[in-house]
Amino acid sequence: MPVIQTAVIIVLLCIEVYCDLKDRMIPNRISLAIATAAFIDFHIENLWGLLPAVMFFVGALFTKIGGGDVKAVAALSLSLGLWKTLLLLFAAELSMLVFYGISAIVQKLRHKTADRNLPFLPFITIGYVLTIFV
Repeated sequence: MPVIQTAVIIVLLCIEVYCDLKDRMIPNRISLAIATAAFIDFHIENLWGLLPAVMFFVGALFTKIGGGDVKAVAALSLSLGLWKTLLLLFAAELSMLVFYGISAIVQKLRHKTADRNLPFLPFITIGYVLTIFV
């Protein structure tokens, strides 16, 4: 994957994370820009990456995962392909579990409860970065 494509996608993901943390909304135009950036170095076999994205969408129908997260994963899957998209989702889930595990321990030690749920996109971004650099 070219460095330019990776850099553009990471910058766009950071913008999405900011929007998600601030407003709890992910602008469609940024996910579209990520999908467009995927075509900088596109290979037809990358379309197989949409399979895990579809499974993620089906899972989102029954959970609290938002549509913006699904669109972001679908856009990223165009640049990653099948196996790296699966790795992205695994790394995102794992980083979320580690974060919430540490957060639960800290909250318990402080005798407090968590105020609200965090958006999933920051963990998708962590998963993307881990996937690219592994």
